[in-house]
Amino acid sequence: MTKKIPQFIWIGLATAAGTLLYTRFLGAEQQFDWGRAIVVGLVCALGNFIWPTKK
Repeated sequence: MTKKIPQFIWIGLATAAGTLLYTRFLGAEQQFDWGRAIVVGLVCALGNFIWPTKK
């Protein structure tokens, strides 16, 4: 039996990855901002966990 990773984890990871790419290629400093990516990913994952989408 396979276990599925909950949706809020995928959303957090995708948002963090998007933030890393944005800060690296479009940011003023042109370098990865790991702290910002972690915070943004956690906030988005937590928001999705607290307020899940209604189906």
